[in-house]
Amino acid sequence: MMQAMPQIDSRDTPQAGSRRTIPYDYAFRYELTGEKGRVLKSTVTVSIEAPFVAVSIGYGVIPKVTPITFGPDPAILRPRVRLQDLTLENLLNALAAKLTATTATLKGETGPEAVFKNGLKLNPELAELALLTLGSGSPLPVEILENLFQVVGSPPEQIQFLYALFDDGSGRELQSEPILNIAGLGISNGDRPFRYFAQPITFAPRSTIRMEVTEVSDFTGELHVSLHGYKILGGAGTPTDIRRGTTRGRRR
Repeated sequence: MMQAMPQIDSRDTPQAGSRRTIPYDYAFRYELTGEKGRVLKSTVTVSIEAPFVAVSIGYGVIPKVTPITFGPDPAILRPRVRLQDLTLENLLNALAAKLTATTATLKGETGPEAVFKNGLKLNPELAELALLTLGSGSPLPVEILENLFQVVGSPPEQIQFLYALFDDGSGRELQSEPILNIAGLGISNGDRPFRYFAQPITFAPRSTIRMEVTEVSDFTGELHVSLHGYKILGGAGTPTDIRRGTTRGRRR
């Protein structure tokens, strides 16, 4: 569970009519390689202008997929091949030949095990042309057949990672141990992809927020995590201190 940070100096507590708040997010970005157990660290520093109050946390992912296309070799099939004539054996042999003939390796989310787990699909660039031949019974052109299929990578919703937040300014850990993203945030397909903190967390100006992510799944791509909240302008000792003008007025 996230632990709420103690409130900062009472002079930085919002007062009706005297302080102004502005929406603000702090973002973290990570490059996931699919190496299980790999720990990634990222930090952001709260600006000097105002305290930051974190209200919720959320994330999103951008898969990094190198499309691997393949298709049966027309030379080993009969001259006229229709889409409905292809067999699973044809596809598996074609995939094996592709890997043997090139330097491509199906690792991580596109590994051999993932091919059977996640499946194959028609190459999006050729799918429409290939499907048009179903109704007419026409054979597939050679240039289409050779690159007709594509390996399906792991869906983004299968990504798993552990995350932990730290306030390096106070030395506090904001959880008892790293939290699994599915347990704390939800899955990345939009089903509860963020969570509200039980109590907003206040970070003082100049404090450093550190977030550690530990890879659990073999997903590769970009992970973006955001702390959603607001800044409280006009705090004592900040560039937006609302008392500065009043003090100058009194001295005059």
